Amino acid sequence: MSSGDRPQPPVSRRRLFAWSASSAAGIILLTVVDPARANEESRAGQRAVDSAARPPGTAGSRSGAVRGSAGEAASGTIGTAAVPVPTAVPVPAAPAHRIHELRPDAPASAIALTIDDGPHPVWTPRILEVLRVNRVSATFSLVGAQAAANPELVRRIVAEGHTLCNHTMTHPQPFSRRTPDQIRVEMTRAQSAIVDAGAEPPRLFRAPGGDWSPAVLAAASGLGMTSLGWDVDPRDWARPGTESIRQSLGGARPGDILLCHDGGGNRAQTVAALQQVLPMLRARGLSFVPL
Repeated sequence: MSSGDRPQPPVSRRRLFAWSASSAAGIILLTVVDPARANEESRAGQRAVDSAARPPGTAGSRSGAVRGSAGEAASGTIGTAAVPVPTAVPVPAAPAHRIHELRPDAPASAIALTIDDGPHPVWTPRILEVLRVNRVSATFSLVGAQAAANPELVRRIVAEGHTLCNHTMTHPQPFSRRTPDQIRVEMTRAQSAIVDAGAEPPRLFRAPGGDWSPAVLAAASGLGMTSLGWDVDPRDWARPGTESIRQSLGGARPGDILLCHDGGGNRAQTVAALQQVLPMLRARGLSFVPL
């Protein structure tokens, strides 16, 4: 029986909705379709599939056998329409914690300063000023809720030459004990908040408290982000004193990633320590690079 002779299913006189789904964006689009036109397009579509499936030299065949090259099978080709085939995303065993894992082009003298938990309306502007005076470019790990509350600071950070990292939406801890769905939602909501604030989507992700797990690493990779660790942690979030923070940061060596904070509490000690240590590190010949 030819496709034109096949009985067609009855079509309700009510309007039909044709749908299409985008696997990348997870969006369903609905459009109104005329019933009569739907039947005709269905018949035309079947004829096209039958024609594409017909082996060469068998113009009258209606066998329905679909033939294609090995390459077509691997790429998910059906007839003339290419169907995307999901590919496995490599998952690292641990976050990157050395500059040259992320920036192979960085000079041998490079170090990187990362600033977490902001943007904060009081402490972020003060740290930005210290960075400007010392001609230092840094990477800010933004909490989505803070980005949503302070979008002008997100834009300022980017405008002043710094880069961004996704640091979850609400900074939950312990992060690795969340379910895979909860972990992914924290990441995607933060990404949306940062973009809504006027920035490009970050390509880096840092887990709250450095709480990594295979599920966290896999979620970040699945969203196209590289997991970011650190080498030097002065524990400035605990406010151990300006001199303690300065000494810890002052021990940085080429290739190190340094950790500081502009959110989560009073950061006066961090600001004071950076004012002292940044010129010292530059005087040692170290160069700061954004990640």
